[in-house]
Amino acid sequence: MTGAGLQRAASVPSPAPTPCLWPDGLPPRVAGLRALLAPGQGAPAAGSRPRALLVDVWGVLTDGTRAFPKALEALAAARALGVPVVLVSNTSRRSGELAAMLAVQGIGETHFDAIVTGGELAFHHVRALSEPRRLEGRPPLTALVLGHQPGGHWAAAAGLAATDDPDAADLVLGVGILGELDEAVPCGQERPDAPTLEILRRAAVRRLPMILTNADRRVRLAGRLHAGIGILADAYRAPGGRPGGSVTVFGKPGRAVFGAGLALAGRVPPREALMIGDTLTTDIAGAAALGARTLLVSREGSHAATLHPGPGGALCAGGLAGLIEETGIRPDHVMEALKW
Repeated sequence: MTGAGLQRAASVPSPAPTPCLWPDGLPPRVAGLRALLAPGQGAPAAGSRPRALLVDVWGVLTDGTRAFPKALEALAAARALGVPVVLVSNTSRRSGELAAMLAVQGIGETHFDAIVTGGELAFHHVRALSEPRRLEGRPPLTALVLGHQPGGHWAAAAGLAATDDPDAADLVLGVGILGELDEAVPCGQERPDAPTLEILRRAAVRRLPMILTNADRRVRLAGRLHAGIGILADAYRAPGGRPGGSVTVFGKPGRAVFGAGLALAGRVPPREALMIGDTLTTDIAGAAALGARTLLVSREGSHAATLHPGPGGALCAGGLAGLIEETGIRPDHVMEALKW
């Protein structure tokens, strides 16, 4: 497996925290999930209340090592009202692997009805490519594996042989995360480091197809920001400014993962679902494109440093306004941390 790092931007000292007012022009803040779901709690009329919740995992329910108790209480309360909860994650893990990881943190059947992951969708895609070779008794497809997946990846289970050599590969498989990412790097400007770019260039010369099992460009784990393998897509399509190889990306903001989540929720129409996530470009943008309502959770997610400047900083209106202007993506609601 090939690890990869990132080019780091020069560190910029964090500005001193400043008081933040909440102007009317920004998405409204929500004190708790009951404001959107519970009858008699100021929630919308019954016909407009969300009938299903699609919920991101990292930054919303856990930091990767510990669960957020108030978030779990909120999901349990929603399910007690009969609202199905489907976890929709960009992790490279398969759905069952994610469920096992979450169970260790105390996140289980009380809190959600089903899980769908980008890794699960990618696994079935890859196995469909590799299965004919197995049935015909031919050597397996060989994958150049980029990235690091804590706990290991599923390439072999999908019928692939792994390699570090672009010249020996049939395809490129991106899994997990890359190196740590400087907080000063703006959204959308994350870049692979020079060694990784050279590997991509060699693979692109051979026009190897790339399959990314996770669309995230940045992931916060235990408070530290990492680049996700989603940043490999742009670099591979045009390495060195020249046309590169084809790229298939699984997970949010793609339609397939949301469609799978809505199906698991009981085939609820997108307009009747609420997506809760921490990342504008994946969670919020993907759900909004389908017509679902969206709730951005700010304190522990990928935008935490921007939305909560300074140690223990409150949710800052200026930070949110800047992100919305920078990305062109606007959530319907915002909440510091998921709670009931």
